[in-house]
Amino acid sequence: MISKGSFVLVFSGTRAVRKNLLLLLNNLHIIFTGHFLLTELLLPALEKAPKARIVIVSSKMHMKSKALDLATIDDKKKFGIFDPYNRSKLANVMHARELSRRLHRQGLHHVCVNSLHPGVVNSNLSRHTLLSKTPIRQLSAPFRWFFLKTDRDGAQTSLYLALSKKIDGVSGKYFADCKLAIENPLALNDQACEDLYNYSMEQCGIAEE
Repeated sequence: MISKGSFVLVFSGTRAVRKNLLLLLNNLHIIFTGHFLLTELLLPALEKAPKARIVIVSSKMHMKSKALDLATIDDKKKFGIFDPYNRSKLANVMHARELSRRLHRQGLHHVCVNSLHPGVVNSNLSRHTLLSKTPIRQLSAPFRWFFLKTDRDGAQTSLYLALSKKIDGVSGKYFADCKLAIENPLALNDQACEDLYNYSMEQCGIAEE
């Protein structure tokens, strides 16, 4: 199972529309909790499989997150344009680590969970932004070609974690460029990871067995 979600904020429309979009994206549930819920719903089937892997696509932007305070996670006063995205990607890494720990405690070693940074990909995600307009698209093309990954290259770490025999039994880790990478120290806080997991279960209305 590969869990991935991305967005690009488009600064268009009326001021009210832009404000509502920003407030929507500021909500952790929109960006993270849906993927958490899907994983929980599919988990019983994955546990019955002889071997299973859960791959959670995060981003190196999770390193920019300074805190993940569940008490103020929906506080509009804590609002910022990029903070919600960074926090959601930190939550992805924390989710992978905590789910891995829980599966390990239950003796379900055949289900491995890892997170990753796919790289900065030259995709069509920005097709509705100024970057897609001529002549900006044409002027930026050489830089995008040189510095950004292709769609194929951007998928390699996800495929590596899903398919490679080299990482059989590896779980709870964070990868980039098909190798282990350093995660945000906040993601290594066991209590914080457990609190986020419990919070997400509560938000999804799931009772732990």
